[in-house]
Amino acid sequence: MAIQLDLENFLQGSIALTFIIISFIVGINLLIKYKEHGQKQLLFAGLTWIFLVSPWFNTGFNFLYVIITGRSMDDNFYILLGYSFVPIALTFCLTLFTNYILSQRRKIIITTSVIQGIIYEILLFYFVFTDLSLVATKIDLFNDELSLPFLIYVLVSLITVLIFGVLFGIDSYRSKNLEMKLKGEFILLAWPSFFIGALFDAGVFSLPPLPLIFIRLLLISSAVEFYFSFFLPNW
Repeated sequence: MAIQLDLENFLQGSIALTFIIISFIVGINLLIKYKEHGQKQLLFAGLTWIFLVSPWFNTGFNFLYVIITGRSMDDNFYILLGYSFVPIALTFCLTLFTNYILSQRRKIIITTSVIQGIIYEILLFYFVFTDLSLVATKIDLFNDELSLPFLIYVLVSLITVLIFGVLFGIDSYRSKNLEMKLKGEFILLAWPSFFIGALFDAGVFSLPPLPLIFIRLLLISSAVEFYFSFFLPNW
């Protein structure tokens, strides 16, 4: 029997898919700008944002899958789709920001990120195919709850991204150049918006479906703010 979506589920899934689409547009535009200008920071910025939204891939693409087929994704694939790209996002993010801050420690920061990412991936894939409950539990059609070890990893990754993002924003905001200062303001808007949205959406704080919709709207705003931190809008 085909799954029938109620209004809340429809809004949850469609807004998550909208967040993914907008984030892909932002990321791809940054990659196009990299091709035009040849600046590596634009390459890493684009890849960072594309993979940073990967924890929403399962919700957004499962919504699309339900609409097309009337069925939900396999739980194992759902969890892998949402959490297997987290270390990649973290590594790209650290590669981007260590171009500007803590550059003298860049090699050790990135190497550490890669090593712990490999360990994470091995454990994730092993437990997904042996005992999924040790990774996460599917709560409903578009939400899941991570087990404590994997939740801690995702939270530490989020906090790391926030710290580096804010430090980068502060560094840009202190610039005497007005354009850089404005970009710094957008950075300082983007990362806290993303962090707050991701924190609530990750299930750290239990929320009913309706407030989660507003949280995902906050996440959408963070994607736009991130793009403006590299290319200011035409005022």
